[in-house]
Amino acid sequence: MEITENNLIKRLKRFEQKNGRVIRGIGDDGAVVEMAHGRYVFVQDALVEHIHFEFSFMDAVSVGKKSIYVNVSDILSMGAEPLYFLVTIGIPGSISYKEIIDLYKGMHRAAREFNVILLGGDTVETKSDFFIDVSMAGILKNDTYLGRNTANAGDLIGVTGWLGESAHGLHMLKNGKIPGRPCRFIKRYREPKPPYNIWKELMKRGITNAMMDISDGLIIDLERMMSESKKGAVIYLENLPIPNVLKREGKEHFALSGGEDYQLLFAFNKDKLQDFNEMKKSGFHVSLIGQVTRGKGVRILRNGKEVKIGSKGYEHFGVNL
Repeated sequence: MEITENNLIKRLKRFEQKNGRVIRGIGDDGAVVEMAHGRYVFVQDALVEHIHFEFSFMDAVSVGKKSIYVNVSDILSMGAEPLYFLVTIGIPGSISYKEIIDLYKGMHRAAREFNVILLGGDTVETKSDFFIDVSMAGILKNDTYLGRNTANAGDLIGVTGWLGESAHGLHMLKNGKIPGRPCRFIKRYREPKPPYNIWKELMKRGITNAMMDISDGLIIDLERMMSESKKGAVIYLENLPIPNVLKREGKEHFALSGGEDYQLLFAFNKDKLQDFNEMKKSGFHVSLIGQVTRGKGVRILRNGKEVKIGSKGYEHFGVNL
């Protein structure tokens, strides 16, 4: 039977061991554990050459930065501040000493932006492709975590930043359309920095009930949140923060299923709508894109009419197990 990433995770859940200290385990952006001096979040995310990136599209410094950004994004999604990280790299013969040092320079630069500290890790040899695997720990800002399973029927759905930027940047690189000046889309693909300042404002105002980052695509990731929360959702296509160039070029699907934007997707109670609107007026880039409903699945509406899309986002695997 063909298996997807979502189905594989469901199967692996049966190996999960729980005790009173595990607040949230498998099935979210991170795990939450009660420890002596607080509640801590643990995440792990890997980047694999030819799957998550190509060295022909980004240099080692950018790969290092991205490896930190994607893990910080998971920590923030759980409502936690990042603290420490460990890193393992798999080194093939094709990688030079300079590239390895540049990789760590990139990690160091990104880590300093969030005051997260490298503790150590491992280096191993691989036969062909390079990989980097980061484990990160953070501490919850409040007593409760902000995971995928805490959305409620009637909640509103918000998102930070723009959607589809990273997918468009990758599309440009694949088609050799590299402008002579800095390009926001290519930069978003290479170095998807999480919206830390927006996150801090969301946390300060206590707006969100549930949160995750958009790594594989808006629709597939929202479906994951709704599945964990046992709810459904409606998304209003006309409300999505889609760059004008994608609208002009008929690439709105990048915003729905492109992935790797690492923006924050969150559900919040209607009582917090005034705070949400005040954030917008203060210049924080947040958009109201839908609502949580009873039932299952995610419906996409354009001006009240349901829209069907071909792809919901990126799925790992597709092998027979």
